[in-house]
Amino acid sequence: MSEILIEYVLILLLVSGLGYLVYLLKDNDVNFREDYYGLEYIILGSLSAEEATPENIKKILRIVSDGVQYVEINYKNSANTVKEQEAIVKSKDAISLIGFKSNIDNDSLKYLTRLAVALLPPTNKLEK
Repeated sequence: MSEILIEYVLILLLVSGLGYLVYLLKDNDVNFREDYYGLEYIILGSLSAEEATPENIKKILRIVSDGVQYVEINYKNSANTVKEQEAIVKSKDAISLIGFKSNIDNDSLKYLTRLAVALLPPTNKLEK
């Protein structure tokens, strides 16, 4: 009997703790839907608030992805460091055409490039 009572008390504490966490997040105006996969505040923190919109984030991600795909197609036999640098340069050039007031730093572009490379479909087939 006492074990069941302890379980109910623990469940009530868990529910009230989660409720308090939600209250704290709402009290601090934290909105998870505004943050595009965590990239808006972490990786693209160098953009100003009006430039870091979900639409601009999508544009940047597409530009980086297109740059990575171009480099993977045209620089197949190059070393990965050369491919990464070339993709960063291509992405930076394409992003500069958008006309942002603030610049995206090279570290952010490097992380986005690495994410885009990780999401590429596999090009080598495993031989059995």
